[in-house]
Amino acid sequence: QELQFHFWEQPTLLPVQWEGEIRLIRWGSKNRRSPLPYGPWVSEAEVAADGFAFVGAERAVIPANMGHDRGTWFLIEQGIVGVVLTKVPDGPIVYMLTQPSTNYYRNMAGRCESMPVLVGQLI
Repeated sequence: QELQFHFWEQPTLLPVQWEGEIRLIRWGSKNRRSPLPYGPWVSEAEVAADGFAFVGAERAVIPANMGHDRGTWFLIEQGIVGVVLTKVPDGPIVYMLTQPSTNYYRNMAGRCESMPVLVGQLI
């Protein structure tokens, strides 16, 4: 069986391996007025710069074996690196981490400037 998770779905959830177990956690923010980033992902550089310390950012793994970006499917070997924000109202929120695209990914995904941070893998 296959399960797919999409940001446009309601409720917007992702499976996350965090604190020793897999949980379904709210994915990103759709509220443009929130102090949290709007959308499903944040850059790894922004998190590394301690831009999320105030909301208790903790790394986690989003188990996945396929990804989809701008009409292109790609294989994922071990999962996607995420960040769980623990000190937010209504429980934790997870974002996928992104990094600057490799040339291959940029061409594959239609000139996309960022790509997901994958566990032990670079596309």
